[in-house]
Amino acid sequence: MSHTYTLTQQNHWNNLFQQWKLPLYFTKPVLHHIRYFVDGMLSLGFSRTLTDIHRESLQDRDCRTLSHFLSHGSWDAQFLQCIVQRIAFQQIKANALREHGPMLVILDDTVCEKTKPSSQATHTIQGASFQHSHLKGQNVYGHAVVQALLRSGDQVYPFATER
Repeated sequence: MSHTYTLTQQNHWNNLFQQWKLPLYFTKPVLHHIRYFVDGMLSLGFSRTLTDIHRESLQDRDCRTLSHFLSHGSWDAQFLQCIVQRIAFQQIKANALREHGPMLVILDDTVCEKTKPSSQATHTIQGASFQHSHLKGQNVYGHAVVQALLRSGDQVYPFATER
């Protein structure tokens, strides 16, 4: 990925954050972490790890600062989720009005399967337990995740996710 592309993406996120009025509710360090987190997560080389997010976002800080921010940072995740839900609903509603189509709410439950903890493990995976997998037709070890999605035409937005 080129540095020019990343800088362009950061300007895009800065503009969106201004439009969503995030600077009124979050400090500059929090917005810095959110911008790099989103930028790294949406990059091509992302494979669901914080190390990938740090590498792909070209953040100038140490990799551990993102982990510390997510674990111990003082920011209101619930408020950020409300903003994301409002924006997702507005986008889907606008698309439904433009295309004269329905707005659909899709409920999806899935099991994120984990490797079963061994008796030798010092730490088990937090929150994991045996869940029924409809795909495998049996109980598997992992996290049950329920997600509500909003859809209109070809646009689909995640609305709420609960474990």
